[in-house]
Parts: sequence; structure tokens; C-alpha cells
Amino acid sequence: MEVDLTAVATFLAVVEHQHFGRAATELGVSVSAVTKRLHRLEAALGVPLVERDSGGFTGLTPAGRRYVQVAPLLLRAERDARLVAVGGSLTTLRIAVPAGVGVTAPLLPAALSTLEVALSHAHPGVAVTSVPTAFASLTPDLLGGVVDVVLTFGGSPEVGVHVTRLSDVRRVGLVAATHPFAHRGVVDVEEFARQPMIFGRGLPDEYMHPFVLADVRPLTEARLVGLDATNTAHVAQRVLLGREVTVVPLALTANLPPQLRRVSLRGVPPAWYTAHRRAVDHRPELLTAVDLMADFTETLTLAALRA
Repeated sequence: MEVDLTAVATFLAVVEHQHFGRAATELGVSVSAVTKRLHRLEAALGVPLVERDSGGFTGLTPAGRRYVQVAPLLLRAERDARLVAVGGSLTTLRIAVPAGVGVTAPLLPAALSTLEVALSHAHPGVAVTSVPTAFASLTPDLLGGVVDVVLTFGGSPEVGVHVTRLSDVRRVGLVAATHPFAHRGVVDVEEFARQPMIFGRGLPDEYMHPFVLADVRPLTEARLVGLDATNTAHVAQRVLLGREVTVVPLALTANLPPQLRRVSLRGVPPAWYTAHRRAVDHRPELLTAVDLMADFTETLTLAALRA
């Protein structure tokens, strides 16, 4: 099926911004043009993708949620074909994403695609791919050249790693629906920090400290319960029992089951997503990608807020 790829890119912009006007501003066209492109894409596919009301965008249809996974692949294939046609070469930047961050889907592919489109304006022929990586392997894979940049939390003790601060993680509490905090919605962070709290055994301090609230009270005063952090089902099961709580990035709460509840933490200090790259790697396309990653992480956070 032949599909207008301009319309596909427009669809992804609307998904990212959750708003026709902001998508139009990014694309440099009118809202009317955005609407017409979406209608054209939906007509070609034979199904509605976007739910609308008089106020504009209200969400994605089931077909839209499926298509948002496919659309970035179509754009990438078209770009690769164009490069081959003109004899160009393709450079792929590999972003290591901590295993588990992918649950910010379905908007993760769209956010990556938007990052890639923005990057291609300055560096044509540069592609971006995400590489789910265990926390313990993030720095070794970076220094070993397996990946080019790491999206993570906090700093790094390694002298060969350059750290760039991105957007606020916006930490929230995660509790069982049966937990007393679930019905309050907002809890003082000092009170939340007194609860039995899950932490990941074996994870480096720079990754784990933001999520055991080490910046709120001394860890010697914490009631920490160590679990295998690689088994996310195990962590969720322990939270569901109602005995322990955990702290997570807001972006990871976009698609929670009803048995789990997100709790806002009043007074929690800011914590940051960071981009780690090799200190000796100064490729212009990599530096541009790192600059753009602040918007990328903020997009994931805003998507969770709207969920």
C-alpha cells in the first residue's frame, strides 16, 4: 500500500504533542494542513487513527495505537532507500535505554522517531536506535563502544564518561490500590520515605539512590527491602501485596494496571535524566543528539501525565 510519508510524519508529530496546534508549529504548517494530512492517511489506511472532539486531539484509536509502532519504521525505511539511491551512507547512533524504560510505550517509538527527524535536519543520514540494556551493563557497553550514548539517571564515577543533564525525572511513588496512600493522591515525601521501600540489589548507587529517596533522608534511617531489580514482575508483585512501596520515574506510570496507583510526592527534590557519552567522543551528530534528548525525555514524562 502506498502511503503519503509526509502524512505519516505528521501523525507522529500529533502523537508526540497530543495537540494539533503544537504539531503544526513543529512542522511549520497550518493546523488545517495537519488535519488534512491526517484525513489523507486515515483514508489510505481505511481506519481512523486519532480520536477528536471539538477541542481537538483526545487520544488514539486502537488502530492508532498499533500504527504508532509501525510509522517510525516506514519513515526509516524511506530514508534508507533515499540514501541508497543517492549513494549516501547511513550512520546509526545507538542509545542505551535501561531495561524496563521501554514500558513507556506506546509513545517511545514515536518519541525516538521525532528525535531522529529533528537530528536529521542538522545531520542528514543519521539514524537513531534504542538498545535495551541491563543497568549493570550501561557503562561497560558505553566505554566498550557497544553503544554511543546512555539514557539514564544521575552521574557516573567513571573518568572516561561525560555526563549531560537532561529533563527532570519527576519521581512519584508507586503503591498498591489497597494501600492507604492510594486514596490520598499526594503524600509528603518525608512521610513516604518512612515506608518499607523496595530497592534493586546489585545496582550502582548513582542509579539507585534517586529511587530510594537518598536525597530526602539518610539511608541509615530507611526501611529498605532488597529485590532483584531485573525481575520487574517480582517488584510489581511485592508492591501489589501492599507491604512495600517503591519510587519510579513518572514516565514509567503511563499504562498502570488498576491494581497499582501513582502517588505524587510533595516536596521531593528534583532528580534528572542524564545522557552519558564517552568523554573522547565529540562527533557533531552525537553532540546534537544529546542536546535533543532533553526534549525526548520531557516528551515521555508529559505523555505519562496525560495517561
